[in-house]
Amino acid sequence: MQIEYQPPKKRQPVFACFKGLLRIFIRKVRVVSVGGEPDEHCLYLANHANKMGPMIYNMFFRPYHVKWGASPMLGNYKERYHYLRDVLYIQKNGSGKAIASFRAFFEAFFSKYVYKGMKLLPTYPDGRLARTVKKSVELLAQDIAIMIFPENSEEGYKDELTNFFPGFVLVAKGYKKAYGEDIPMRPVYYHKKKRLIAVGEPCTLADFGAAKKEEVAEAFRQKVNGLYRRIESGEFDKK
Repeated sequence: MQIEYQPPKKRQPVFACFKGLLRIFIRKVRVVSVGGEPDEHCLYLANHANKMGPMIYNMFFRPYHVKWGASPMLGNYKERYHYLRDVLYIQKNGSGKAIASFRAFFEAFFSKYVYKGMKLLPTYPDGRLARTVKKSVELLAQDIAIMIFPENSEEGYKDELTNFFPGFVLVAKGYKKAYGEDIPMRPVYYHKKKRLIAVGEPCTLADFGAAKKEEVAEAFRQKVNGLYRRIESGEFDKK
Protein backbone atom coordinates (compact mmCIF):
# COMPACT_ATOMS: atom_id res chain seq x y z
CA MET A 1 0.00 0.00 0.00
CA GLN A 2 1.34 3.44 -0.97
CA ILE A 3 -0.17 6.68 0.22
CA GLU A 4 0.72 9.98 -1.41
CA TYR A 5 0.94 12.64 1.25
CA GLN A 6 0.09 16.23 0.42
CA PRO A 7 1.09 19.13 2.68
CA PRO A 8 -1.97 19.77 4.86
CA LYS A 9 -4.14 22.83 4.57
CA LYS A 10 -4.40 24.98 7.65
CA ARG A 11 -8.06 25.70 7.00
CA GLN A 12 -10.31 22.66 6.88
CA PRO A 13 -13.92 23.87 7.23
CA VAL A 14 -15.57 20.42 7.31
CA PHE A 15 -13.18 19.02 9.90
CA ALA A 16 -13.46 22.26 11.88
CA CYS A 17 -17.24 21.69 12.11
CA PHE A 18 -16.60 18.13 13.29
CA LYS A 19 -14.29 19.39 16.03
CA GLY A 20 -16.86 22.00 16.97
CA LEU A 21 -19.40 19.25 17.59
CA LEU A 22 -16.87 17.31 19.67
CA ARG A 23 -16.30 20.32 21.89
CA ILE A 24 -19.89 19.97 23.08
CA PHE A 25 -19.00 16.62 24.62
CA ILE A 26 -15.31 17.04 25.50
CA ARG A 27 -14.27 19.20 28.42
CA LYS A 28 -11.63 21.82 27.70
CA VAL A 29 -8.01 20.79 28.12
CA ARG A 30 -5.54 23.24 29.63
CA VAL A 31 -2.02 23.63 28.19
CA VAL A 32 1.02 24.60 30.27
CA SER A 33 4.50 25.09 28.87
CA VAL A 34 7.91 25.03 30.53
CA GLY A 35 10.66 26.88 28.70
CA GLY A 36 8.72 29.14 26.35
CA GLU A 37 5.59 28.90 24.27
CA PRO A 38 5.36 26.03 21.76
CA ASP A 39 5.88 27.06 18.14
CA GLU A 40 5.73 25.47 14.71
CA HIS A 41 9.50 25.05 14.15
CA CYS A 42 9.79 22.06 16.43
CA LEU A 43 9.63 18.28 16.74
CA TYR A 44 7.24 17.24 19.52
CA LEU A 45 7.50 13.85 21.23
CA ALA A 46 4.23 13.02 22.97
CA ASN A 47 2.34 10.23 24.71
CA HIS A 48 -0.55 8.76 22.73
CA ALA A 49 -3.02 8.63 25.64
CA ASN A 50 -5.10 5.88 24.03
CA LYS A 51 -7.42 6.44 21.06
CA MET A 52 -8.50 10.01 21.80
CA GLY A 53 -5.06 11.42 22.51
CA PRO A 54 -4.25 12.55 18.95
CA MET A 55 -7.66 14.21 18.63
CA ILE A 56 -7.17 16.04 21.93
CA TYR A 57 -3.83 17.36 20.71
CA ASN A 58 -5.48 18.44 17.47
CA MET A 59 -8.19 20.34 19.32
CA PHE A 60 -6.21 22.01 22.11
CA PHE A 61 -2.50 22.05 21.23
CA ARG A 62 -2.05 25.37 19.45
CA PRO A 63 0.99 25.03 17.18
CA TYR A 64 -0.10 23.88 13.74
CA HIS A 65 1.36 20.41 13.40
CA VAL A 66 1.35 17.11 11.51
CA LYS A 67 1.20 13.84 13.42
CA TRP A 68 2.73 10.49 12.60
CA GLY A 69 0.12 7.73 12.40
CA ALA A 70 -0.15 4.06 11.40
CA SER A 71 -0.51 3.76 7.62
CA PRO A 72 -3.50 1.33 7.70
CA MET A 73 -5.65 4.10 9.15
CA LEU A 74 -5.31 5.95 5.85
CA GLY A 75 -5.84 2.85 3.74
CA ASN A 76 -9.02 1.28 2.36
CA TYR A 77 -11.98 0.16 4.46
CA LYS A 78 -10.69 -3.40 4.96
CA GLU A 79 -7.29 -2.17 6.13
CA ARG A 80 -8.84 0.32 8.53
CA TYR A 81 -11.28 -2.27 9.87
CA HIS A 82 -8.59 -4.86 10.62
CA TYR A 83 -6.30 -2.30 12.22
CA LEU A 84 -9.07 -0.99 14.45
CA ARG A 85 -10.32 -4.44 15.42
CA ASP A 86 -7.09 -6.42 15.73
CA VAL A 87 -4.57 -3.81 16.81
CA LEU A 88 -6.37 -0.96 18.55
CA TYR A 89 -9.21 -2.75 20.31
CA ILE A 90 -8.05 -6.35 20.80
CA GLN A 91 -4.26 -6.02 21.12
CA LYS A 92 -3.91 -2.60 22.76
CA ASN A 93 -7.16 -2.23 24.67
CA GLY A 94 -7.91 -5.85 25.50
CA SER A 95 -11.43 -5.84 24.05
CA GLY A 96 -13.23 -9.07 23.20
CA LYS A 97 -13.46 -9.96 19.52
CA ALA A 98 -17.23 -9.37 19.30
CA ILE A 99 -17.09 -5.88 20.80
CA ALA A 100 -13.95 -5.02 18.83
CA SER A 101 -15.58 -6.18 15.58
CA PHE A 102 -18.73 -4.17 16.25
CA ARG A 103 -16.87 -0.95 16.98
CA ALA A 104 -14.42 -1.36 14.12
CA PHE A 105 -17.25 -2.08 11.64
CA PHE A 106 -18.77 1.36 12.20
CA GLU A 107 -15.67 3.42 12.93
CA ALA A 108 -13.87 2.23 9.80
CA PHE A 109 -16.49 4.00 7.66
CA PHE A 110 -15.54 7.52 8.76
CA SER A 111 -12.13 7.12 10.43
CA LYS A 112 -10.20 7.83 7.23
CA TYR A 113 -11.66 11.34 7.03
CA VAL A 114 -11.00 11.99 10.71
CA TYR A 115 -7.39 10.91 10.35
CA LYS A 116 -6.94 13.04 7.25
CA GLY A 117 -8.45 15.94 9.14
CA MET A 118 -5.91 15.41 11.90
CA LYS A 119 -3.22 15.68 9.20
CA LEU A 120 -1.67 12.28 9.81
CA LEU A 121 1.57 11.44 8.04
CA PRO A 122 1.55 7.64 7.51
CA THR A 123 4.27 5.53 9.11
CA TYR A 124 5.40 2.03 8.19
CA PRO A 125 7.06 -0.89 10.00
CA ASP A 126 9.55 -1.41 7.16
CA GLY A 127 11.91 0.45 4.86
CA ARG A 128 9.15 2.79 3.71
CA LEU A 129 9.63 4.65 6.99
CA ALA A 130 12.44 6.47 5.16
CA ARG A 131 9.74 8.26 3.13
CA THR A 132 8.02 9.36 6.32
CA VAL A 133 11.30 10.68 7.70
CA LYS A 134 12.08 12.55 4.46
CA LYS A 135 8.62 14.14 4.32
CA SER A 136 8.88 15.11 8.01
CA VAL A 137 12.15 16.93 7.33
CA GLU A 138 10.54 18.78 4.39
CA LEU A 139 7.57 19.86 6.52
CA LEU A 140 9.79 21.06 9.36
CA ALA A 141 11.69 23.19 6.85
CA GLN A 142 8.34 24.83 6.01
CA ASP A 143 7.79 25.59 9.72
CA ILE A 144 5.14 22.89 10.04
CA ALA A 145 5.70 21.17 13.37
CA ILE A 146 5.80 17.38 13.61
CA MET A 147 4.29 15.42 16.52
CA ILE A 148 5.42 11.83 17.00
CA PHE A 149 4.17 9.23 19.48
CA PRO A 150 7.34 7.14 19.99
CA GLU A 151 6.00 4.87 22.75
CA ASN A 152 5.83 1.12 22.27
CA SER A 153 2.12 0.50 22.81
CA GLU A 154 1.99 -3.15 21.71
CA GLU A 155 0.86 -4.13 25.21
CA GLY A 156 -1.51 -1.20 25.60
CA TYR A 157 -1.31 2.49 26.40
CA LYS A 158 0.21 3.18 29.81
CA ASP A 159 0.41 6.29 31.99
CA GLU A 160 4.17 5.86 32.42
CA LEU A 161 5.75 4.93 29.12
CA THR A 162 8.01 1.88 29.14
CA ASN A 163 9.87 2.08 25.84
CA PHE A 164 10.49 4.59 23.04
CA PHE A 165 11.17 3.76 19.41
CA PRO A 166 14.04 5.91 18.04
CA GLY A 167 12.50 6.84 14.68
CA PHE A 168 12.20 10.50 15.66
CA VAL A 169 15.99 10.69 16.03
CA LEU A 170 16.27 9.94 12.30
CA VAL A 171 14.11 12.99 11.61
CA ALA A 172 16.31 15.22 13.75
CA LYS A 173 19.46 13.86 12.09
CA GLY A 174 17.92 14.22 8.64
CA TYR A 175 17.07 17.86 9.33
CA LYS A 176 20.59 18.53 10.58
CA LYS A 177 22.09 16.93 7.47
CA ALA A 178 19.80 18.79 5.07
CA TYR A 179 19.89 22.25 6.62
CA GLY A 180 23.02 22.36 8.76
CA GLU A 181 21.25 23.14 12.01
CA ASP A 182 19.48 21.30 14.78
CA ILE A 183 15.70 21.20 15.03
CA PRO A 184 14.37 21.84 18.55
CA MET A 185 12.70 18.83 20.18
CA ARG A 186 10.26 19.02 23.10
CA PRO A 187 8.54 16.40 25.28
CA VAL A 188 4.75 16.60 25.63
CA TYR A 189 2.35 14.78 27.96
CA TYR A 190 -1.44 14.72 27.93
CA HIS A 191 -2.95 13.74 31.31
CA LYS A 192 -6.50 12.50 30.73
CA LYS A 193 -7.78 12.75 34.31
CA LYS A 194 -6.47 16.26 34.92
CA ARG A 195 -7.39 17.47 31.42
CA LEU A 196 -3.92 18.94 31.03
CA ILE A 197 -1.24 19.02 28.34
CA ALA A 198 2.26 19.80 29.61
CA VAL A 199 5.06 20.84 27.25
CA GLY A 200 8.66 20.46 28.43
CA GLU A 201 11.77 22.47 27.69
CA PRO A 202 13.33 22.30 24.21
CA CYS A 203 16.60 20.58 23.47
CA THR A 204 18.49 19.43 20.37
CA LEU A 205 20.64 16.51 19.28
CA ALA A 206 23.70 18.56 20.19
CA ASP A 207 22.68 18.26 23.85
CA PHE A 208 23.20 14.48 23.65
CA GLY A 209 26.68 14.55 22.18
CA ALA A 210 27.67 11.27 20.56
CA ALA A 211 24.81 9.29 22.11
CA LYS A 212 23.29 6.50 20.02
CA LYS A 213 19.74 6.95 18.74
CA GLU A 214 18.47 4.41 21.26
CA GLU A 215 20.04 6.42 24.07
CA VAL A 216 18.42 9.62 22.83
CA ALA A 217 15.09 7.82 22.67
CA GLU A 218 15.50 6.60 26.25
CA ALA A 219 16.39 10.11 27.42
CA PHE A 220 13.20 11.47 25.86
CA ARG A 221 11.13 8.69 27.36
CA GLN A 222 12.36 9.86 30.74
CA LYS A 223 11.58 13.48 29.85
CA VAL A 224 7.99 12.61 28.88
CA ASN A 225 7.55 10.47 31.99
CA GLY A 226 9.02 13.33 34.01
CA LEU A 227 6.18 15.56 32.81
CA TYR A 228 3.68 12.89 33.88
CA ARG A 229 5.15 12.78 37.39
CA ARG A 230 5.17 16.58 37.64
CA ILE A 231 1.50 16.68 36.65
CA GLU A 232 0.71 13.95 39.18
CA SER A 233 2.50 15.90 41.91
CA GLY A 234 0.19 18.87 41.36
CA GLU A 235 2.95 21.19 40.13
CA PHE A 236 0.80 22.46 37.27
CA ASP A 237 -2.53 22.56 39.13
CA LYS A 238 -4.36 25.87 39.15
CA LYS A 239 -3.61 27.72 42.39
